[in-house]
Amino acid sequence: MPVDKPKAGETKDDFLAYCIPEEINNGMEQDQAVAVCISYYDKDKMKGIKDTTSKVMASVVYNTKFRGINLQAAGLEDACWEGYEPIGTKDMDGREVPNCVPIKED
Repeated sequence: MPVDKPKAGETKDDFLAYCIPEEINNGMEQDQAVAVCISYYDKDKMKGIKDTTSKVMASVVYNTKFRGINLQAAGLEDACWEGYEPIGTKDMDGREVPNCVPIKED
């Protein structure tokens, strides 16, 4: 069964301890599994935020933290947003992420 959210009251370390191996068993590379599991944990914690300003700020932080990282698949096929295509990878803040470049129209 896929892991997509932590159990109530679970620490980040406890969640990552079983989420990462599960995602690796489902075919993800380790770095991808780490990013996916951290995103699951962060997104779940954002659900508990009630204050609108705090919710917006948490969303901005989340989107900035995972910008350019495909959180759905291990490949690069769908790694970029509309109008961009992946051309290899690049290093961003010590992580290897897809290099998304604008699609050139001839």
